[in-house]
Amino acid sequence: MQAVALNFPRAASCSANPPAQRSPAAQEAGDEADREFNVWACVLCSFVYDEAEGLPSEGIAPGTRWEDVPEEWCCPDCSAKKSDFEMVKI
Repeated sequence: MQAVALNFPRAASCSANPPAQRSPAAQEAGDEADREFNVWACVLCSFVYDEAEGLPSEGIAPGTRWEDVPEEWCCPDCSAKKSDFEMVKI
């Protein structure tokens, strides 16, 4: 299964370098810093996005909340859409 996921063609609509900036609402929210970070997993290939770590290789800064990840962002492993991720409790 991993070989299929690694060789799956990336969709042309995927953003290679989404904006690394957090939304103005997230930057200004005082309660935002107090909220726990969540972990999101791709339901297709199990790639994990950790809000605390971000994804600097994809242009997403550490501490970027899932709701602030651009909608056009795709899984770097299998090109799944953001809507194909589910929050995971660890």
